Amino acid sequence: MNPSQQQKFLRFMTSCSRQPLLGFRALVPCPCIQQVPLTDENGVVKLPSSGTCMNLLKLPKYLSKEIMREKLIYAIENGTGFELS
Repeated sequence: MNPSQQQKFLRFMTSCSRQPLLGFRALVPCPCIQQVPLTDENGVVKLPSSGTCMNLLKLPKYLSKEIMREKLIYAIENGTGFELS
């Protein structure tokens, strides 16, 4: 990811556009990744999403790293992914 995408990823996952002043170890709660089903109840492939108040990345189990990267970049570039769950 380029620096612009990295900044968008941080905002996507934490709702903060800059890294914490005291470093990522200071984030409370600590960032986590949750594996979620690849498709919804209608069989539609999900995009990555986030729970920003929990610093949680909800990542579907894609078939390859290339697909995961493509979907993640698409989600962060288009501002999708925030869920109330």
